[in-house]
Amino acid sequence: MRLVKCLSSVVLIGTALCYSGCASFDRIAKFPNPKNDSKVAVVSKPMSKMNELPIGAYYDGQRQIIVTGHQKGLLTGMLFGVVGVIVADQVNKSSGKDKFGDEAAQSETDLVTLTQTQVEQLEAEGKAPHWRLSDATMANLRLSPYAVFTVDKKTGLARLYAMLRAEIPGTDGKPTWSGRYFARAPGEYLLDGEDGWMSQGRFVDGMEMALERVLKVCVADTNGTLMEGRKITAKGRFAYLNIDLELRGIVVDETPDTIIARLLVGDVMVMAGTHVLDRADFEIKAADFKDPR
Repeated sequence: MRLVKCLSSVVLIGTALCYSGCASFDRIAKFPNPKNDSKVAVVSKPMSKMNELPIGAYYDGQRQIIVTGHQKGLLTGMLFGVVGVIVADQVNKSSGKDKFGDEAAQSETDLVTLTQTQVEQLEAEGKAPHWRLSDATMANLRLSPYAVFTVDKKTGLARLYAMLRAEIPGTDGKPTWSGRYFARAPGEYLLDGEDGWMSQGRFVDGMEMALERVLKVCVADTNGTLMEGRKITAKGRFAYLNIDLELRGIVVDETPDTIIARLLVGDVMVMAGTHVLDRADFEIKAADFKDPR
C-alpha cells in the first residue's frame, strides 16, 4: 500500500513538473551555434540508471539497448526516471533481464559504428554540409545512439526506436547543450523467435532506418533550419510507452507522412526531446496553449 501511494505521488509530481514553470526543457533547447562547422564524433555514453531510464527498465549498457513496457505495479510512474521506488525498480529490472537479456545479448550490432556509417553517408551525399567526422577528443559535437524497445504487455510485440543524444562538450566535462531525438523503425515484432527483431537482420535494418531519420533532424537542428511553428497535441504511443498518451508539442518541420515536433514535456520525462511522429501512428490536433518554457 505504501508503495502504491509513493508511486501515485511520483506520478502527480512528475505530471505537474511537465507543465509547470518549475520544469526544465533543456532536451528541446535550440542548438546554440547553428550553421557553424561541427566536428562530430559518435561515442558510446552510458545512460544514467538513476535519472535517465524508466523505473524497472532493462538496460544493456554494453550494447546500448533499452527494453521497457514490461513493468508491472508501477502505474504510470514508469514514465519518470526518478530516484526511488527501489523495490519496484529492482523487481522489474530483474524480470526484464530474465525475459529479454538473452535476446538483447544476441545482438552483435555496434550502434556507434552503425551511426558513424550513417554520418559518413550523409556527408558523402552533401546532406550534412556543416558536419565533419572527428576524433572524440577534438569534437565539438558528440552523438550517442541508443535502441529503445517498447513491449506491449498484451501482445508481447515490441516497437523499436532510435534515440540520439547530441551534446556540446564543456571544458569541465559537462555538456553545455544537450538534445534528444527520437524516431521509430517500421513494424512490430517479438524480441525473440525466428520472426522476431533479433532475426533476419531485422534489428540492424530497423535501426539503420530509424537512425537515418533522427540524424537528418539533428543535422537540420544544428544547421538552424528547424523553425518552430504551429502548436499541436499528439495522441498515441511514444517511445518508452505502451499506453496512448496525448502530449503537447511545437512543430518544427513536417512532410505528408510525418510531423517533427518538440514535445513540451519537462526533462524529468524520459521521452523529452524532438520526435519524428508518423501521422499514421498519432492523432494530431491543432492546439492553443501557453508555451511553458
